[in-house]
Amino acid sequence: MAHVGVTVPDIEAAIEWYEDVLGFETIMGPVEVDHGEDHIGRLCADVLGEFETVSIAHVATGNQVAIELFEFDDTESGPDPEPSDAGYFHICVIDPEIESLAAEIADSGGEHHTEIWELFPDQPYRMTYCKDPWGNIVEIYTHSHERIYSNQSDY
Repeated sequence: MAHVGVTVPDIEAAIEWYEDVLGFETIMGPVEVDHGEDHIGRLCADVLGEFETVSIAHVATGNQVAIELFEFDDTESGPDPEPSDAGYFHICVIDPEIESLAAEIADSGGEHHTEIWELFPDQPYRMTYCKDPWGNIVEIYTHSHERIYSNQSDY
């Protein structure tokens, strides 16, 4: 996986938050793109549809997966993601200090949304759901996805 796109109402604040709280690194931007202008403006118009301007930035994790942040000229905070609706509803990061990261998310304007759960009884794998300051769900795992699920036969 290369990246996930996330729309936020304040790209500068989002960059700062994802760097400071989750430890991501900004690798590009933000850059402002005008609809239909230059090559990137035409590309964005084709991909994103109607907009006047959009700001775009890329922040990356330590394992080379990125989040592409978007702020459109009319972006407002949206409703909470509904897990039963079709489409993407969360990202997941790995931190063995799950309690500390969840507390830091809450202390930085986000929310610790669920309890911390053992994924499987009598195993060290834990998870919890949080929200960033704009309501996007950030799941935290204590171990890599491959390590957690490669030896599980079922739930």
